Amino acid sequence: MRTRRPRTTPPVADRNSAADSTVMQIRILSAADVRSAIDMPAAIDAMRDAFGALAEGRAHVPLRLALETEYGVSLFMPAHLEAPDRVAAKIVSVNPGNSEVGLPAIHGVILAIEPITGRPLALMDGTWLTALRTGAVGGLAADLLARSDASTVALFGAGVQARTQLEAVRCVRDITAVRVVSRSGQSADELIGELAGIEAERVDDPEAALDGADIVIAATSSSTPVFPGASVQPGTHVTGVGSYTTDMREVDTDLLLRARVIVDQREAVLAETGDIAGPIADGVADASVMAAEIGDVIVGRAAGRTTEDEITFFKSVGNAAQDVAVAARVYAVAQREDLGVLVEL
Repeated sequence: MRTRRPRTTPPVADRNSAADSTVMQIRILSAADVRSAIDMPAAIDAMRDAFGALAEGRAHVPLRLALETEYGVSLFMPAHLEAPDRVAAKIVSVNPGNSEVGLPAIHGVILAIEPITGRPLALMDGTWLTALRTGAVGGLAADLLARSDASTVALFGAGVQARTQLEAVRCVRDITAVRVVSRSGQSADELIGELAGIEAERVDDPEAALDGADIVIAATSSSTPVFPGASVQPGTHVTGVGSYTTDMREVDTDLLLRARVIVDQREAVLAETGDIAGPIADGVADASVMAAEIGDVIVGRAAGRTTEDEITFFKSVGNAAQDVAVAARVYAVAQREDLGVLVEL
């Protein structure tokens, strides 16, 4: 991590221009406000910005802080993007027992901060925004790594994340067919019922879903691989976003060893996902299996797909730079269109 030299105090004119008034106000944005402020193409563009900034050293992302209690864990994730300056912090709480009282297990908010003055600008729903930005980076990966003629998707999972992943891929490729594989047949059927203008079917056999698939998406909470890597066909692009601990593996070692592997951030992947950390711990692979970070591909430092027959695998565990990039765009639209509620503090 490069050393950062403290900046001098901004001129008074700059600080005044960064402040709307002497009264401290914060804009509160609901999930509906966030949805109306940004669409998937804009979110994909924000991911290109975020990971390009990481690759060029313009993103500063401290290690996330985890606060554990007997009820769950709260994660605190700040980040700063330069050129232009944007600052935000996300707080996500995961409390599994919430289901017993009819509440979601996960809650999240994002606090956007004005970088020159440090005043809070907006507090926005972070649950939907997290799903959106994770879907968007999957779409970005498909844009960079999938074959240009990719048209058939094998989708493992049918929850919110699976939906945003599919939406994002449809923004960058002309997808004509989707096979949905899910442990809950009902959720798969519900997802299929929501899809329009596309051939969609529920498939219970993972190998049958892989047959002829150009893009494979794994967005599940499974602790064991959800499809056989040996059955993935040459030229396929695979995205894995579901596993987020070293005890979880959506993708098996066979796929890892067959594919050109691109990750969002090496350090985080090694610490947080069994898809890659597991085979390394087992001694069947080492860290060199990760060919590049996606930011390296964005800035032209590394190649994405190198041949038509190559299998590519993108693994993402998430990064606070994504949240800052999307939150900044949401706030800009919210300001322009007067979304949400302004509250004086």
